[in-house]
Amino acid sequence: MAVVLLVIAAVAAALLASVNSMTVEPIAKINEDIQNNAIRSVLVGDSDVELSVAAPVQKGELILFKANDAAGNLVGTAVRSVDHNGFGGDLVVMVGFAPDGTILGYEVLEHAETPGLGAQAKDWFKQSAAASDKGQSKLADIMLGAASAAGNHNIVGMNPGKSNMTVSKDGGDVDAITASTITSRAFLRTVQAAYNAIK
Repeated sequence: MAVVLLVIAAVAAALLASVNSMTVEPIAKINEDIQNNAIRSVLVGDSDVELSVAAPVQKGELILFKANDAAGNLVGTAVRSVDHNGFGGDLVVMVGFAPDGTILGYEVLEHAETPGLGAQAKDWFKQSAAASDKGQSKLADIMLGAASAAGNHNIVGMNPGKSNMTVSKDGGDVDAITASTITSRAFLRTVQAAYNAIK
């Protein structure tokens, strides 16, 4: 019986090893495509600008990708930044910066945040202030009072060197995700760390 179990375990281990070896390259290719798409997205969005990305530079856990256009002009730098103190663990964000340090965009690459709450970080910090407006009708404004003013949670266009990239609850310039202050703090720490790395 022990020999049969040993043979079964050996066969299962061999099968797992072969499946792992077959999937290593496709997984690496998918991760590389995700990273390249994120770099493009945070620097030029949907634009058809041709980018040339230099070899990555590692600074601790952060990875910097400088990108030039077809004419050789610096478009900006994308930084892959990590914070280990999100509500659910690691939060990995790609942030794009213009040469002057202005945030061009961001993509959340990995997170383990609560669905419906912390997971909103993927879009929350891209929304314009008007996106959080209650959208009441004029009649509702008269009867119920005007909708509360929209907060500032759009970081695109901000410069971390000129703005306080912490949540407003902590005296900063950015409104936290509703009911997800820990995630918001972690997200903003990744952005600030990315900015510090390029400076």
